[in-house]
Amino acid sequence: MNKKYLFTAVVLTVIILQGIVFSSDVYFKHQEIKSQIIKAIEDSKESIDIAVSHIDSSDILGFLVKAKERGVTIRIVVDRRYALKKGPFSILCKNNEFQIKILRRKETLRGSFAIFDSKLLTTGSYCWGENTGRSYLDQTVFTDEAKLLVKYQKEFDLLFHEGMKSGVKLVPYSKKEVSHEIVVERLEEAKKISPNIISGKQIIASNYGFTITENPYGYIDMNFDEFNSIFGMASDLSDEQKENLWSKCVGRKVKWNGNVNYIGWTLLTGWMMSVTHGDTGVEIKLDSANKSHFSSVKYGNTVTYTGSLDSRVTRIFPYKLTDGDVLDIENTAPRQLSYDELIECPDIVPISQGPKKVFIVETFEDMDNIFGKGSKLLEAEKDETWEKYEGKYVTWTGQIVYKNINVASGLRVGMTQKESGDVELKINLAKKDKVLQFKDGETVVYSGRLKSRRGSNTPYMLEDGDIVSFK
Repeated sequence: MNKKYLFTAVVLTVIILQGIVFSSDVYFKHQEIKSQIIKAIEDSKESIDIAVSHIDSSDILGFLVKAKERGVTIRIVVDRRYALKKGPFSILCKNNEFQIKILRRKETLRGSFAIFDSKLLTTGSYCWGENTGRSYLDQTVFTDEAKLLVKYQKEFDLLFHEGMKSGVKLVPYSKKEVSHEIVVERLEEAKKISPNIISGKQIIASNYGFTITENPYGYIDMNFDEFNSIFGMASDLSDEQKENLWSKCVGRKVKWNGNVNYIGWTLLTGWMMSVTHGDTGVEIKLDSANKSHFSSVKYGNTVTYTGSLDSRVTRIFPYKLTDGDVLDIENTAPRQLSYDELIECPDIVPISQGPKKVFIVETFEDMDNIFGKGSKLLEAEKDETWEKYEGKYVTWTGQIVYKNINVASGLRVGMTQKESGDVELKINLAKKDKVLQFKDGETVVYSGRLKSRRGSNTPYMLEDGDIVSFK
């Protein structure tokens, strides 16, 4: 009898330990799937990313609207076949309720997937429709497995940044260099569609004494300084006037020339480039398909670059472009950041990762050069400089050296970068099951909010931490 009970206890222990790794479930009935999706929407606090052929379930759309009203960032990629289909979803598109992109690819979306707060993934054949369950047998999986979440998040980000903005007519050029014959043909087509053609240019917006045009090659016909005189901080226009003009420019392409302040790749953002024009910055989300064009770009280079306008400059954030590319790199010798430049202007690039989260694209090594043991700064100078970093989020790669759990301090994970105990990551106990699947000695990608800098005997302290993936 004792052996029987011992065997049962071992089996139960194994089952429980397996459950710690990750939890998953699958649903087959239409109403069950729909109910689980609605529950996930209701539980979301920061972000919801959805890739689906179309959405015409009024229940789901209603809960998405409520989520947006409470501050949840909602991004949706939809199939081009259904993008303009009449219904409640098209009304939300027209009213700009969500961030919606239309799939550019020739392939169509089969099935769907969604990511809630970067913590829960649902994927399967369910298509988020009002009548989905009447003609099809669906199956949909819900899981919080970290490896799958990372893979699906990367795929969604790729689809979203490749996608076209809904409601924006883009010039359908497939080549960077367009022949004279194609331009003439395109102009003749454009004249039939719109009378706003002047001297081979199409008027995008005209108001408040400004006229913004698009040239035959698909770019806004202004250099950066001309464009910034309308939308920049020194402009005489009110915010309302700027927004009125900007709404007609968003999604349009620009071609500008500036100095590279940063270029790099992270798991969360992909390839990013920051370019300065005097005191004003431009942040470009580069298209990884064009990596051969920008792989040789270095800090300090002068480049001619392109991208689609995404958001305008504010007192805090730079202009933001998507679908970026580098057309030309001028023969300017790249230079390293001086120590004064590194201190005065830390390379902070705001990335949207949900409400009140600002990530900095900064390696551990760069930060440790300022605050670490080898820094030339006095303690008072370190304290003053730290104010520019404190409260921002970082994403670094490190090796796990310990994991401690107690009621008072919660879950704490030690990371080593150069030596033992460089970083201590404080993680919410709600993420315990996910974090405990990672073993001491494994190299992982992790993120967190900078709480305190390292001292002579203390590590960097990060709060709101998370382990994103294996490296």
